[in-house]
Amino acid sequence: MARRMKKRYLLISSEPIHNPEKAAEAIRSSYRILFGELGLASSGLKLIRGYEDGVAILRCALDSLPRAILAAATVTEINGSGAAIRVMAVSGTIRGIMRKLPRLRSGYI
Repeated sequence: MARRMKKRYLLISSEPIHNPEKAAEAIRSSYRILFGELGLASSGLKLIRGYEDGVAILRCALDSLPRAILAAATVTEINGSGAAIRVMAVSGTIRGIMRKLPRLRSGYI
């Protein structure tokens, strides 16, 4: 019997504020450059929810979590303009990320 894939959720913030879809695409592109097409496919990297203030929730496989954080850290531009992506929190559930969101927004954004 096949085991289900364990997932982790990342709360990211782009500086300066960018569209969350564009930020997620920049992370996927960085991941593809660093670890190849097969690595990207096995990571299960997906945008779950984006907000207007540049904050987004991404999902990835537990095994690829360190690589996803590395890919986010290596993003230097989004849509041709300079940018940085900060991983603000990691959780095993969306509910856990949503609990951390108000506290992190008041402290970092």
